Amino acid sequence: MATRLALIPAAALYRVAVAARNAAYDMGLRRSRALPLPSLGVGNLAVGGTGKTPVTGYLARELVRRGLRPGIVLRGYGGDEEREHAAAVPEAIVVADPDRQAAAVRAAAAGAEVLVLDDCLQRRDVAVDVMVAVVAAETWSGWRLPLPAGAWREGAGALGRADAVLVTCKTAATAEGEALATRLAPRTRGALGITVRLAPAGFHPLGAREPVGPEVVRGRDVVALCAIGEPELFAAQLERLDARVTLAAFGDHHAYAGADVAAARARAGVAGLVVTTAKDAVKLNQMWPAGNPQCLVMELEVRPAGTVAALDALLDRVAAAARATTNPEAAAPPSRPS
Repeated sequence: MATRLALIPAAALYRVAVAARNAAYDMGLRRSRALPLPSLGVGNLAVGGTGKTPVTGYLARELVRRGLRPGIVLRGYGGDEEREHAAAVPEAIVVADPDRQAAAVRAAAAGAEVLVLDDCLQRRDVAVDVMVAVVAAETWSGWRLPLPAGAWREGAGALGRADAVLVTCKTAATAEGEALATRLAPRTRGALGITVRLAPAGFHPLGAREPVGPEVVRGRDVVALCAIGEPELFAAQLERLDARVTLAAFGDHHAYAGADVAAARARAGVAGLVVTTAKDAVKLNQMWPAGNPQCLVMELEVRPAGTVAALDALLDRVAAAARATTNPEAAAPPSRPS
């Protein structure tokens, strides 16, 4: 707590800088660049832990289901999310580049028909057609201190740049998420609130794809090895599956070393298990030795709660615009929100 208090002056400066940057765009002093294809943006207000990456993958797969080839565009910090997207959505073209407009052009040139931009709510240098802001039900309450004193990039006012707010529930009750979505929806320009559950769908061994049911961790000693935002939620999800969990958490995007793997294996022992996330698996895949303890990857499934009409409407809107781009007679492009 003392460290956070010491960082409050820096957080105040950060907030002023963000406000000044947003004002420059709002007043037209800075302009957003056009993207080469219809686009769906996914972003959040906090740093890590909201489930933004699995939500992005889910939305990309939904566009694939609508007959389109998405280009997933992201900054690519550390390379873990880039590889995670490529594994989760093999039909997609994944391009990582701090310059999102340049990445979008590369994705279009490679054959993408629609763009899905990961982590772009604060990236106002590109003009996104439909924006979804992801909020975690578990972390919304309490102090929302700005960076670097806290985890918040922006306050709730940033929802005004989104067409919809999507509330994720990992351990929170669905009703709690739906109530939060209802409360935040009027702050968005589309007045839409969507709730999804991020639930463990099962596991698979690191480096293999054979599915293993959730019962594999029941009653077992499990080391939860991760380098993500809000690692406690990962541990809590395993505990809900009746695992006895020891958390081995590193900072978000941590680059694992051999010593990290050795320490996790030692903590698990021969009879225990190590469980990691899909985001971490792409980094650990070539580092984990054969034999016990085994390392399993927890697969998260995005499950829309309640009616999916609002989410389907957003996806259909983007899909129609994408079809109209390649075949003008197939569908009329959606009107942009004012």
